Amino acid sequence: MKNSLKILLLGGVLWGFVACEKKEIVLVDESPTSEEAPTYTPDSPMWRKLSSPTNYSFNEGIVKTETENLYTCVMGRPDTTNDHLAVDNRSRIDMMGNIDAQTVITGTYSPEGNYWNFRTVAGLPRYSPMLLGPFAQFGRTEVEYYSLFGGGYTTNENYPNGVNYYTDFWQQTDFNQSGDIVGKGILTGFMANNAGYFIENNAGKQMWYINNARIYYKRKPFTGSYLGKFAMASAEVNKKEFGFMLLESENEKIKTKEFYQYDADNDTWIKKADFPGEDRFEGVMFGVDDKIYYGLGQSKTQPKGFRDIWQYDPVTDKWANFATYPGSGNIKVSTAKVSGKTYIGFGYYIGTTKINTEKYIGVSDFWEFVPTRKQ
Repeated sequence: MKNSLKILLLGGVLWGFVACEKKEIVLVDESPTSEEAPTYTPDSPMWRKLSSPTNYSFNEGIVKTETENLYTCVMGRPDTTNDHLAVDNRSRIDMMGNIDAQTVITGTYSPEGNYWNFRTVAGLPRYSPMLLGPFAQFGRTEVEYYSLFGGGYTTNENYPNGVNYYTDFWQQTDFNQSGDIVGKGILTGFMANNAGYFIENNAGKQMWYINNARIYYKRKPFTGSYLGKFAMASAEVNKKEFGFMLLESENEKIKTKEFYQYDADNDTWIKKADFPGEDRFEGVMFGVDDKIYYGLGQSKTQPKGFRDIWQYDPVTDKWANFATYPGSGNIKVSTAKVSGKTYIGFGYYIGTTKINTEKYIGVSDFWEFVPTRKQ
């Protein structure tokens, strides 16, 4: 019996030794990885993919390129010299945005050569700024163009309530005759007939006018509701430019649909046809010639973004589902216009996590949009 016990014990030890020898240790890399947003193929000749901002670095004779993700960005035109030619030419697009919470990026895009020149510097990013322009100042022998950058906010735990709203130099009393100061906060605006119009995104809904001499005046506050954000753009109607505004709401119970046209001569807003698309917020609005376009954005009820773009015709007062954006961004997408072509890109892609919540991925793809090419 003792010998049998010894044999059983010895066998158990040997079996345990063999089992330990065969067991493999699997190492799992749980370090965070950079997730990529999905890419899409254009479904229309209206779209053409362009170069994204790219960093070049040199190491031991090897050139390394790295595309920058512009999480928030504004773009605008510094000049209108060649718009009447309706072709890409020597005009350019200026851009200002941020890569991350410590890096600001500024640059210039050339439509003619399809390339970027930009630089990055350390600094706090500015969220939701406004770039208004270009304004044209006519001299005796030449025309000077400029744009105004301002508003928006930055975040830091040392600020009161964690937020600091910017007030830029052109918002001060030096540039107006009434002593009024533009309020701190998010500003939304549009250009029409060489003048700028913008509104404070708050319950006061104060409207402002600024001329090409940088002198601005208060206009009547918007009499409608403030639902969270104003989206603005301008379009030509009977050879005159008019501003348009959509009231965006983040509230599931209040649909983003109310749409207005601004009558600058009488300083009044005229109610127009409601936006008929699926309910959303943080969409993008821009004008091309005699039409207004609005789309993209984020769903209020599901963790997803939209890619549809709707067209509004001021003459017929009707909306139509017009295009599908081939870019990856859904919100914070930026636009600029050169010679009848719209340049659009950047922002955030909105996806779904494993627990059915939103995830945001910064993107840097950049596109040309020409509505007249639609087939």
